[in-house]
Amino acid sequence: MIKEFFDKHIGGDVKNIAVAVSGGADSMALCFMLSEYFSGEIHALTVDHGLRESAAGEALHVAGQLSHLSNVNHHILKWEHGEDKPKARIQERARFARYDLMSTYMKERGIIHLFLGHHMDDQAETFLFRLAKGSGVDGLSCMLPVQKSENGIFLCRLMLGTGKSDLIKYCNENAVDFIDDPSNVSDDYARARLRKSMDILAGEGLSAKRLSVCASRHARARKALEMVAKTAFYACILDKDAKRIVFNKNMLLSSPEEIILRIIMLAMTSLNQSNGYGARTEKIENLCSDFVSLGAFRRRTLGGIIFECNVKKNEFIMSLEKTT
Repeated sequence: MIKEFFDKHIGGDVKNIAVAVSGGADSMALCFMLSEYFSGEIHALTVDHGLRESAAGEALHVAGQLSHLSNVNHHILKWEHGEDKPKARIQERARFARYDLMSTYMKERGIIHLFLGHHMDDQAETFLFRLAKGSGVDGLSCMLPVQKSENGIFLCRLMLGTGKSDLIKYCNENAVDFIDDPSNVSDDYARARLRKSMDILAGEGLSAKRLSVCASRHARARKALEMVAKTAFYACILDKDAKRIVFNKNMLLSSPEEIILRIIMLAMTSLNQSNGYGARTEKIENLCSDFVSLGAFRRRTLGGIIFECNVKKNEFIMSLEKTT
C-alpha cells in the first residue's frame, strides 16, 4: 500500500516528510508504517491545543512511543491562545490552528509533504457531513489522496482505502499504544454524532466502504469536469490581464451550465488570487443562473468582482472592483 502510494504520488527523491500524529490509532499506525518503509527523515508533529487538561501529557506520551523509531523526530507544537480559549466552532478553529502550526514548522525546514491519518471511515463521515450540507460534486468528492493546500503543502492521505478497525488491529499486533480522544464520541460535535449513526446506516447498505467508493466516483467526475472547464475557459477568452477578463459571450453560453459555473469560478480565482477574496457558492450559482437565462443580464458585483455584459460586442466581462 505505501510503496504504491509513493510510486504514484511522491516519487523516490523525497528525503524528508512530516506526519501529523495526534496519538490516536490512525495516526500512530501511519507513523509506524511510514517508519518501516521510508528511508529518509520523518518529522512527527503533535499539536497540543491546550483545550483539555490531559493534552500536554498525551503529547508527551506520543513522544515516548515514537522515541523507539530511529528515523522519526518528534516535535510538540503548542497552540498559544492564552486564557482566551475558543468557546464556539472549537473543532474548526483548532483544525485551522493545527494546520497553521504544522505548515509553519514545515516551511522553516523545506518540507512539503504532510502525511495525515485519514482513513476510510473518515472519508465516509466526510461524505455524510457534506451531503447534509447540500454539497455538490466537488464537495462529495471529499478528501483526495494528495491535495495541494493554499500554502503550498501537499496533504497526503495514503489510508483512505483502509478501515479504522484495521488500523487498531495493526496497533494491537505491534504493541503500539494509542489514545482515545473523548471528543470523538461527544454529542457536542456533528462528526461524532454522524460517527454514531454509521452502524445504523451500514445496516441499510451505506457502509463506510460504499460511501468511500461513492466519494471516489465523485472525485473522478470532478476531475473530468475541471479538465473540460479549464479547456473551455481559455477557448472563450477574448482578452485577459490581472484586473479584467473578457469572454466571448455566445461561446461561453454554448457550454453546459455546470461548465459555465466552473469557468466563472476559475476566472474569480484568477482575478482574486492575490487577496483571497471569496464568495459563497450559492451566490455564484445564482449569478450563473441569471447569466444563462433568456432575460437581460443585470450588471452586479460579487466577491470583489464586477460582472457585466456588452451585448453589442458579444462580451461577458469580469473585472476587479476598484478599491480606495
